[in-house]
Amino acid sequence: MTRQEVLDSIRRDYGETYFFTGVGEMEAYESDCTFADPFTSFNGVERFKKNVSNLGGLLQDIKLDIYDWQEADGQLETKWRVSGIVQLPWRPLLAAAGGTTHVFSQETGRVVKHIEMWDVEPGKVLKRLLKPAARTPSSRWETLMLSLHEGDVRGVWLAASAPILKYSAPVVGVSLVTKVLTGHGLPGGFLGGIEGVSWLLLVAAFITQAQQLMKNVSL
Repeated sequence: MTRQEVLDSIRRDYGETYFFTGVGEMEAYESDCTFADPFTSFNGVERFKKNVSNLGGLLQDIKLDIYDWQEADGQLETKWRVSGIVQLPWRPLLAAAGGTTHVFSQETGRVVKHIEMWDVEPGKVLKRLLKPAARTPSSRWETLMLSLHEGDVRGVWLAASAPILKYSAPVVGVSLVTKVLTGHGLPGGFLGGIEGVSWLLLVAAFITQAQQLMKNVSL
């Protein structure tokens, strides 16, 4: 491939947001190209496509802005901003900015190294995944994760109390039936521990839900 053909191919791949979706021809890359980012480093175009498609399959509304494109004799440097909604129950926003260096082979002209650098710490990107993209929570999951992101312990408990009530009630029900039939609770240390925790959670969640119901009735 000529240099222009390589550059045109890379542009087409960016148009497919290839490094988030795995979609793209990637004809400009050597099959054993080295791919590196703040998290990992490995070789192989097919492995790259497989890895990023796992993430891309979870994303919606992907937006990519290439705001800088610098060509040199031996490499291409790009700067980009990318975002997308992750299809988790609380629908967090995955957003990052950074750059990619495409290093060309002197023999074939194709890309032999693909090096991503992020302008934000990866840990901060991961922390943002706890926060729903919606400013106003519209589901219990969004309320729970927004409270968790903001360190609101009371908000976390309020959002979690209903599911806790739902899932602890069957355990408590089995415990009551077992006591009626045998005179004892659930057998064994493990089941006994689950039984004790379920009773505590059930009572606490019931009180919380009752308080919320009374509050709503009084409004």
